[in-house]
Amino acid sequence: MKQVLLFVTLLLYCIVSIQAQTLEDADLLFSKKKYMEAADMYYHLYQFNKAAKAYQMQIDLLMKAKKPQVQAADSIKPLLLQAEKVARMLSRCEDIQIIDSVIVDKKNFLKTYFTGEETGTFKQVDSTTVIYENQLQDRRFFGKKDENGFFRLYSQSKIQNRWTDEKALNIPADSVASDNFPFVMPDGLTIYYASTGNGSIGGYDLFVSRYNLNNDTYLAPNQMGMPFNSIYNDYMLVIDEVNDIGYFASDRFQPEDKAVIYTFIPNNEFKSLDNEDEQVLIDRAKITSIKDTWLQNVNYQSKLRKIKADIAKEQYKVKKDFTFVINDSIVYYTLTDFESDAAKKSYLQSKDLEEKIKTLENQLDSQRKTFAEGNSAKKQSLRSPILTNEQQLETLYQTYNKTLVDTRNIEIKYLRTKK
Repeated sequence: MKQVLLFVTLLLYCIVSIQAQTLEDADLLFSKKKYMEAADMYYHLYQFNKAAKAYQMQIDLLMKAKKPQVQAADSIKPLLLQAEKVARMLSRCEDIQIIDSVIVDKKNFLKTYFTGEETGTFKQVDSTTVIYENQLQDRRFFGKKDENGFFRLYSQSKIQNRWTDEKALNIPADSVASDNFPFVMPDGLTIYYASTGNGSIGGYDLFVSRYNLNNDTYLAPNQMGMPFNSIYNDYMLVIDEVNDIGYFASDRFQPEDKAVIYTFIPNNEFKSLDNEDEQVLIDRAKITSIKDTWLQNVNYQSKLRKIKADIAKEQYKVKKDFTFVINDSIVYYTLTDFESDAAKKSYLQSKDLEEKIKTLENQLDSQRKTFAEGNSAKKQSLRSPILTNEQQLETLYQTYNKTLVDTRNIEIKYLRTKK
């Protein structure tokens, strides 16, 4: 009952928000030469051509005054260019099938993303921070605030079972804008993310870029079109290629703490809606009705259930005690995956070393904390044990790393002899 009441409340909120501003109200403002107010209303009603016209009328009005107000007119020109840009985006709205939508709390919106293991894993820290980890669990991507309070994209690699080597992604970005919510495709090259810069049309917009192996940089990002992007915040696009399903989040027409998660079927290549009816384009860009995006004679709810069932079956089928990468094409998850007894024994030795490392790390952390809080006598008594443990830990790291390499080499050599 509570869920029904919540849904009705949210639905009424959306209806009231949309109906609060009508096209007739905007037209009335325009007729009264209140061009700026009319333009803002047109813009939020997705009447972008009318918004552009209203901005142009206001510019003309300012310039035709007895004393032309050049500075005021110039301040409106960026709004005019923005309206013209979004009008072009609307005309090229993509024909994409959206098969589900659900309203969730922003603080845990990722709970509705249902993907297979090839897609990687996600950890949501809060409403503004998501950590994406690739399938091999050796690389992760995330957004983090810089000294000016703007989010920047970073990556880390896992070395000796620890996340190290944090570095900013070399993606062209605006210095006074945020880049956040990254997702990297299994190819390791294509990255989707959200940005408030790079020509965003409203808050966060979705962008895509590709990694350039030749110079460790990313190509200039491409802004995605409608309906993925809107004049509100759109972010966290994820595509599961194996199961042919995708997700993205948006706060369009939602209360401040809510987001709507759209589930869609990815197009292999861009497919324009190719419809000259402006209202049809507006409804599809807004995603007024997900059923309007469906093709005839296709049961999308049945398709969605099958996809989720296949993913659940896949996750249940693969038992994972650990993840150990042998090479680019072979990953082991259980001890029974090892074909070489010697490699299995070597891997077990590495697990023993891992436990010793954890125990020693905890001991060192405790000693360092006591050292920092202690008096001179206490610090003097701890210097030697800390130094000894640090040296021992470094030796353990080296041994552990060598054992992992030996394990891989032993298994690879054994596999080659079987061919």
